[in-house]
Amino acid sequence: MRDVLAQVIDTVQPTSTNGHRFVVDLPDEPLAATADRDKLRQVCSILLDNALKYSPDGGTVTIGVERKHDTVEVTVADQGIGIPQADQEGIFRKFYRGSDAETRIGQGGTGLGLFIARGLVTAMGGRIWVESSEGEGSTFAFELPAAGITQAR
Repeated sequence: MRDVLAQVIDTVQPTSTNGHRFVVDLPDEPLAATADRDKLRQVCSILLDNALKYSPDGGTVTIGVERKHDTVEVTVADQGIGIPQADQEGIFRKFYRGSDAETRIGQGGTGLGLFIARGLVTAMGGRIWVESSEGEGSTFAFELPAAGITQAR
């Protein structure tokens, strides 16, 4: 996880010219998930790009990874506009755009990023979700099976 996150942050940081700061919270011990490295990198890129897009200039984006029983959980938290409760279920649907994202902060998009992220996470045996309050930012999280753990199907 450490290597993938470092690569994603390195590719995102040069393009972020609005003063965002990254805080990375990783445990000392290495954490490995049962995942395709390229798909994992794509999911992390989508979540980091969104966190930057919907956060105020100079905001902090916090990336965390921790082991939870037989899974590895990754979180990406921002200090952005938050997501209205009514939109939270729909944001992972194909072509879905939040009811006020474009008008509130002028951000356009295709509505495919989170749909793709959910598809990739699900294909790797995990799940993805969001916790958000309007005006207080959002935390996107996903979990994947920890490497070396045999899962009953």
